[in-house]
Amino acid sequence: MEDVAEEAVDRCLTLGAEFADIRLESISGVNIIVMDGKTKTVTARVESGCGVRAFIRGGWGFAVCNSLDRAKVSAACETAVRLAKVSQEKAKVEFEIDAAPTLRVRSEYACVEAPSSIPLSEKLSFALGADESMRSHDPRISSRNTRYEDYEGDRVVANSFGSAVTTKEFWTLASCAAWGRSDGIVQRGHHSVGSVGGYELIRSEEAIGTGERAAEQAIRLLDSKPAPAGKFTCILDNPMTGLLAHEAFGHACEADAVLAGASVLEGMEGEKVAHEGVTLVDDPTIPGTFGYFPTDWEGVEAGKHVLIERGVLKGFMHNLETSSRMGAVPNGASRAESYSSPPIIRMSNTFIEAGDSKKDELIEDTKSGLLIKGGQYGYVEPAKGQFMFKCDEAYEIRNGEIGQRYRDTILTGIILEVLNRITGIGDDFRLADPGYCGKSGQDARTTDGGPHIRVEDIVIGGLT
Repeated sequence: MEDVAEEAVDRCLTLGAEFADIRLESISGVNIIVMDGKTKTVTARVESGCGVRAFIRGGWGFAVCNSLDRAKVSAACETAVRLAKVSQEKAKVEFEIDAAPTLRVRSEYACVEAPSSIPLSEKLSFALGADESMRSHDPRISSRNTRYEDYEGDRVVANSFGSAVTTKEFWTLASCAAWGRSDGIVQRGHHSVGSVGGYELIRSEEAIGTGERAAEQAIRLLDSKPAPAGKFTCILDNPMTGLLAHEAFGHACEADAVLAGASVLEGMEGEKVAHEGVTLVDDPTIPGTFGYFPTDWEGVEAGKHVLIERGVLKGFMHNLETSSRMGAVPNGASRAESYSSPPIIRMSNTFIEAGDSKKDELIEDTKSGLLIKGGQYGYVEPAKGQFMFKCDEAYEIRNGEIGQRYRDTILTGIILEVLNRITGIGDDFRLADPGYCGKSGQDARTTDGGPHIRVEDIVIGGLT
């Protein structure tokens, strides 16, 4: 595919593009959904094609070809350049794409058992087994949902800077959700496992216990009291710290949001935005994580993005356009869901780095507050810095002791206020909750996490 890719880039330049790139992909994968003991869907994906981009003085053209045939790829190049010329005439901002370092590498994700080598019957058996483990856990489990997904593919990215990047990619994900019902109360428990790599993940003890963990949580919540409302000192566990890092702050650090005037962080580089103990990072280079990738989908080497360092905003995640327009260095943060979608800025593994406090000390030093565990969903407004998260579970802290368990706990706040009210950062760093982040109609695999952190005066709401 490399020669087809480089020919396509040359073709775009010949037709008048100032910059051009192409992504060619050949992929396969399986998606299984089991609901309440019934196999809802079994989908096998086998496809190949390319996405071509052409750029002229602020205007982009993007064309898709569901084939790797040279003649059809060439026709896609012609379409992309034609669209770029039309787009350039309407462009509100004229700029150039600054040259990025030429990168010519081949990489392959570590994989013990390629998903394609495993019979479909075995994958389905895993999903049905997870469903059964939820059903049999407790008669109050009223509904279940299990998802299994795998992917393997070859991708070639070439651009007019002379880069040619070839990647062999594998990843696997399994997730379970269980709903418990009792006396008119319905509660949801969930658990997921995922990482780059092959089917070996599904053979792990954690994957095998995914359904059981989801059901256990649902039943715990049925036996809990409604959360209180008010302002509380809160200790956030690893997954909730990660949710805060990713949703409440990470999206505001995507440079396309900054350029669009949709980030509360616009113009704040170099300013204090958090407690001095906070270092917040997005790092796609951590092996074995669900958000891992060594090079991005524009052919730029991926690197560790330090967003906050000791409380100070250090920078943003960039693609080639935003780095060119903002005078920054491209840092490999651009990805696409597939070859049929244009690459956009995405997070990978987003987290707050560990501090030096012990988790138990954070709890023992809290006279009155809440221990917050996990997150189910949330709402974020990056332009205003506002967030709202529904937690999995919450526990009363009184005089340094864990007490009553609560359900239906909701956190709300302004992220810049919350980050500055952190009074303790644990040393128990952990990445958690692999899954997908949605943006502009595209999903990207991500992980987030961090240590336990203590925050003063978080607004808590509850549902009765």
